[in-house]
Amino acid sequence: MKTTHLFIIPIAMLALISCNSNQVKEANEPTASIRKALNSPGILPIADEIKSAEYIPLEVTHDDASLIDGVVDYAITSKYIYVLVGKEARIVLFDRQGHFLRTFLQQGQGANEFRGMIGFIQADEANNRFYAIGNKIGVYTLEGEFVEDLPINKPIIYAHYLGKDRIGAISVPLMPFKEGSFGIGLFDEDGTPIITKNNFYSSLVPKEKSGFTFGVMSSPSDDEHSILFKMASNDTIFRLSTDTIQPALVADLKNSDAEVIRGLDIHDIKKFPAAGDIFVTDLFETSRRYYLRMMLNENYYVASVAKKTSETVIEKCDTPEKKAYNLADINMQLGMVGSKGYKQFPIWGRVLGNNLVQVVTPYEVEVFKGGTEITVPQELQIKDGNENPIFIIYKLK
Repeated sequence: MKTTHLFIIPIAMLALISCNSNQVKEANEPTASIRKALNSPGILPIADEIKSAEYIPLEVTHDDASLIDGVVDYAITSKYIYVLVGKEARIVLFDRQGHFLRTFLQQGQGANEFRGMIGFIQADEANNRFYAIGNKIGVYTLEGEFVEDLPINKPIIYAHYLGKDRIGAISVPLMPFKEGSFGIGLFDEDGTPIITKNNFYSSLVPKEKSGFTFGVMSSPSDDEHSILFKMASNDTIFRLSTDTIQPALVADLKNSDAEVIRGLDIHDIKKFPAAGDIFVTDLFETSRRYYLRMMLNENYYVASVAKKTSETVIEKCDTPEKKAYNLADINMQLGMVGSKGYKQFPIWGRVLGNNLVQVVTPYEVEVFKGGTEITVPQELQIKDGNENPIFIIYKLK
């Protein structure tokens, strides 16, 4: 999860158009015909991107340090699986076979502890670096040896190290743009802004009340070394890369003015979209497609958008009879809210290198198996619903 060098050539900043036609169409970014595709839902063609699947249950030992009470974030290398857990601010280290190794890092004031909040983690195997991101960026080797701390000089909700002395960051919600909030931006390792963008305005909301609300989404794109970002008030998904901020995809949502206001008005906070409005909660991309997960009328949908042709396919997620808002109670990653386009088992995750990584919990598997029409692979026929999460690694073609 991830949110300015002295360039001589200026980067053109993109103005956002308000109301129902609130998208920016620039260059050759594809347009996803979301509303149109909702009229004829199908099954996502995700199977043609997957070569094989590997199932890795995380070991539970007699040491309580191995217990995972909720996956906040994770990182994977060819040797390790790093898990940022929920109730305790610590990172747990497993090998790639799922064997518990040790607590990699925990929050605290002692030697070799992270002093501050940990919100996201990231592993860079090529450069032997691990990043713990919170109120600062702690830099370590992949084995856990401390290297340095990088400052974060702005209040953020999300950050990601992009390489080449670049950090992409998303501003914390509920701060007005007009009073200095940077919106989205690129920073150097000293926290100096290089490129920032905060002109997310609409005629529907006074400028002094405009800022990010809870209707923001950010997702790392490992393959592109970038961050994908979207807010509820606009149909454009932006890409933050090492030296630019530019549109990547236009999601033609045709939402109401109320959703524009929900995304911008920091004085009128509504956490969830109104009936009829589509909220993009997260997304990932492969070399061939964008995949979007969305909420509409308390149901989840997933979409695929072909990068070359803009062909858009929508699939309604098969979920238990629970309000969509409560599904995070059984897995913060919503691991099984996804597409049944591969062997009838719902897939959703994050692309790390040439892998699509999915995190499910035994309890989540049991809930979905009992309340949906999904097919559960033999590798997930687990007897004890209280075990640690299972990582599923799909090798991409």
